[in-house]
Amino acid sequence: MRRVAQGALAALLTALGPTWAHAQCTVSPATLSGADACQKARDLFSFIAPQVGVAVGAGNPVLGEAGTLGGLGKLALSARLGITDGFVPANGVAIAVTGAAVASDFGATRAPIPMPAVDAAIGLFKGLSLGITNVGGVDLLVGGTWLPTIEKGEVAFAPRSGGVGLGGGVRVGILQESAFVPGLSASYMLRRTPVLDLTYATGNDTLRLADARVSVRSARLVAGKRLFLVGVSAGVGRDQISGSAALAATVNETVAGTPQRVSVSLAEVGPTVTRNTAFVSASFSLLIARLVAEYGWSDSQGPLATVNRFGGKAANASGRYGSVGLAVRF
Repeated sequence: MRRVAQGALAALLTALGPTWAHAQCTVSPATLSGADACQKARDLFSFIAPQVGVAVGAGNPVLGEAGTLGGLGKLALSARLGITDGFVPANGVAIAVTGAAVASDFGATRAPIPMPAVDAAIGLFKGLSLGITNVGGVDLLVGGTWLPTIEKGEVAFAPRSGGVGLGGGVRVGILQESAFVPGLSASYMLRRTPVLDLTYATGNDTLRLADARVSVRSARLVAGKRLFLVGVSAGVGRDQISGSAALAATVNETVAGTPQRVSVSLAEVGPTVTRNTAFVSASFSLLIARLVAEYGWSDSQGPLATVNRFGGKAANASGRYGSVGLAVRF
């Protein structure tokens, strides 16, 4: 029963602190150490995965929408280009093959993360009538995000399968928007990135995080109102971001006068962090569609502890994001 309770709490995005999936490194030849390569891979993924999670989770599940749609046959679509204020390592650092892990400074340079997305809300249940509004309406949420190939300095993201990640969830109406009542809804959505390879290459050393994926479980509370041509909305939420990858590192170093080529592997590496978010948006009607702009802030629940440093940026630091796009209703 205790395990069931813990799983339920995690699924509901309760107050979880940063955690790690731990595994033992495998080194060849076994006479040398993979401690530094393993630690640097963990720290690198700790630094990058939460940022990717913020880009995937973003703000409103469907851009510019607040309340539920009003029952079967109703549909809302949005297409957006999201940008997250991201950072990647700025420095090439050496990787040791002897002794314990070494504290290095990767530095940090700004690298905005683009994330185009298409999202839809599909009406399932109108809700119960309360005069000038309905309560308890239900919409199905579906979406797709596209992560392009990104190369910046020593770091490269290489998505597979076209770079598309899918997501789904549900939205429940607290108030359905009407002429006199704002829309108010709560939603839960799971989004995933496509499988990708993350590579850090410096000199003749390479850290490769293969089969990497970032999953985001998002809870949102959104309120909004449209008046004539203009609409405004705002929301708050909570994201649980989980990363997973497999490490394959190649390190070349001269030990006691002899060149050594060392292979280091780690079956599973990945952080899990929980973050709060808040966002605002404004829309303007363009006949059948609305132009929507959104700005948000993702606040970390504490940094992930790392042996290595990233300039003045902490792993799992707070960050900003924004989106611009078009939204339509049918």
